[in-house]
Amino acid sequence: MLAISDSAILIFIIVFVIILIMILAQSNDNNSKFLQEQNRLKREEEKQIKVDNYNALKCRFFCLNGTPDKTIIINELDINSEIHVYEDREKVFILGKEYSFSDILSCELNDDSRVIQGKVASETKSNNKNVIGRALVGAVVAGPAGAIIGGATAKKHTEHIQGKSFTFHDYSVLINVNSISEPIIRINTGRRKELANEIVGLMNVIISRK
Repeated sequence: MLAISDSAILIFIIVFVIILIMILAQSNDNNSKFLQEQNRLKREEEKQIKVDNYNALKCRFFCLNGTPDKTIIINELDINSEIHVYEDREKVFILGKEYSFSDILSCELNDDSRVIQGKVASETKSNNKNVIGRALVGAVVAGPAGAIIGGATAKKHTEHIQGKSFTFHDYSVLINVNSISEPIIRINTGRRKELANEIVGLMNVIISRK
């Protein structure tokens, strides 16, 4: 019988372990891809359910009230996050509630912004002319070592550099309506300034129609 050396056994074990690791890695990768695909299908299913529910509510709303003359969508797929205007009937639905044009008293744009200051960086610099001058004097007095010492003792100054600041806007529209229980309707639009301005402009037109 052929004797199997210890080195051959060791190589066989190493190869076996490598193959086993590769199989396990491939299995984990397949499991990860399977879970990702399952999560994707679940998200798509949930979104489709939300779309179907929204379309059903929208169809019911239009059947009861007719097609609006103007619609502003604040948040997608949410019938209660929209504004619908019926010009001839002088009615407006704001976030799912009905108001007459005369109920809209005033409207204003609010920006609850905050400023994030940039970091201050400090940088110490030496005056180049002063460094050269002191190095020359040091070299004359004490040779090369004096030049190094003279340069090192040159005057220095520290500059403080202010980093760029950033402003984060948080826009909201405040609509004052003729209601004791809920006199203020707040519509938050976040950073969407154009949307906020569109709502304010629409409310101002409604107010002018009273």
